[in-house]
Amino acid sequence: MTTYEDQFDTPDGYLDFAAIGPTSRMVREAVAGAMRDIASPDTSIIDVLDPLGDVAKQSIGRFLGVDADHATYVFGTSEGLFHAAFGLLGAGGNVVVPAHEFPSNLYPWMRAEAAGGPEVRRVKPQGGRLTAGMIAGAVDHDTRAVSVSLVDYMTGFRADIEAIADVIGDALLIVDAVQGMGAVRTGLGSADMIVAGGQKWMRAGFSAGMMAVSDRALEVLEPTLTGWWGVEDSFAFEDPPPHAPAWTAERLHHTAPDPVGGTAVAAALAAIELIGIDAIEEAILDRAEAVEDGLRRAGAEVVAPWTGRSERAGIVSFRMPGIEPDVTVKHLAADGFFVTARASTVRVAAHATTPVPAIDGFLESLEGP
Repeated sequence: MTTYEDQFDTPDGYLDFAAIGPTSRMVREAVAGAMRDIASPDTSIIDVLDPLGDVAKQSIGRFLGVDADHATYVFGTSEGLFHAAFGLLGAGGNVVVPAHEFPSNLYPWMRAEAAGGPEVRRVKPQGGRLTAGMIAGAVDHDTRAVSVSLVDYMTGFRADIEAIADVIGDALLIVDAVQGMGAVRTGLGSADMIVAGGQKWMRAGFSAGMMAVSDRALEVLEPTLTGWWGVEDSFAFEDPPPHAPAWTAERLHHTAPDPVGGTAVAAALAAIELIGIDAIEEAILDRAEAVEDGLRRAGAEVVAPWTGRSERAGIVSFRMPGIEPDVTVKHLAADGFFVTARASTVRVAAHATTPVPAIDGFLESLEGP
């Protein structure tokens, strides 16, 4: 019987899933199989690719709690965010974005603002915490959208998306879920768009992202970046463009999506379903808490803005007093433990498959000889 743990042969000391997550055997085999079918087709290649895309959309929809018409696969997080940002050109007003966001959730809104889109209004979280109250203080009747990360890439703080949805009125709620998707249970819920690349906690590789959108997003967002794939009757070449935008999530494509990437997403989700996202979340949180406890015992300064388990995910960031982050990263790497320096901190990100003894070894290495 195949188990979730059997899907991976990642080195035990790999603690960098917030950067890139090594893929599962199911992903590798599914992608290789798709490429073989493309390389040596026994029918039209389009007939090979179309079913792959359908399976991907059904899998994504099931995972994110929507039907397949409201789900699609994308190249990465930025693709969905750019469609949201440029879909509001000419809408006036403002967009509220946390000031500390990873650049992928800033550049789309900045570029759109420069092109005549809503003003970007940045909110600075207090103590690393992004709460509904902070967002509410920045929202007014001219706010067209609020765009936040589900999990902060520096601190690991998990935002309460439903609470934020409750305080933003008619504004669209856009969620960058790349640091949470595959690590904690999430879905579209009360948001209007949730999007995530699959290269991190999903362990799907690059060009293997996923997205879900609400009916309201499809109604409000203009098809500014919609290309030939995102329209009705896209293969009706006898009728010159423009064609009407598709009424499904497919309208949020600037070109044809990558069905091989979609295959990787579907395979990554199938691997998750071997054990279930709830079990994965519990294991990740257990490991994150063990990392935090050990870091404190080692004298590290831990960045810990959460007040409980529901406000955290897989990331733990810290500083060793008097030691530059790059020095700590190189020291750990020499002992076979791989983490990342981010600004003034070292970021640790263990997955559900990280052996508990590896965390003990990491902490021993940190304390040094």
